Amino acid sequence: MQQSPPVVVYADVVCDLFHAGHVRFFELARALGDRLIVGMMADDDVATYKPRPVLTLAERATVVAACRLVDRVIAPAPLHCTARFLDEIGAAFCVHGDDMRDDELMYFYRDLIEHGRLRKVPYTQGISSRAIVARIAGRLAAGTLRT
Repeated sequence: MQQSPPVVVYADVVCDLFHAGHVRFFELARALGDRLIVGMMADDDVATYKPRPVLTLAERATVVAACRLVDRVIAPAPLHCTARFLDEIGAAFCVHGDDMRDDELMYFYRDLIEHGRLRKVPYTQGISSRAIVARIAGRLAAGTLRT
């Protein structure tokens, strides 16, 4: 009996200040296939649509590569993922959290949507890198965080 090839899942991320929401996203993404490739967005690309990461690309990639759920890290990854890129890395589809509006999804993933190669998983509410930064800033301002 011939064994079918493993299903490779791709996820492109920023993963600044790696936290439990990132871990949950990787768990959900990995559950959709057999292997997980994570593409890390370059600092300059991230800065075009949200605050620049606190950690550098190299720092973020090192942390993500250490996660047991991740089989491979690509850094930097393209800002706009395409079906051609997925074919080049051997991935069946790309996965993203369901936190993006439809117009944002079309901007970043139009080609994948048109080819039926984008999957969404539930976004983990209540934690984000921005929320962590705000928490730290609040504690510094209150004098309750010592550096």
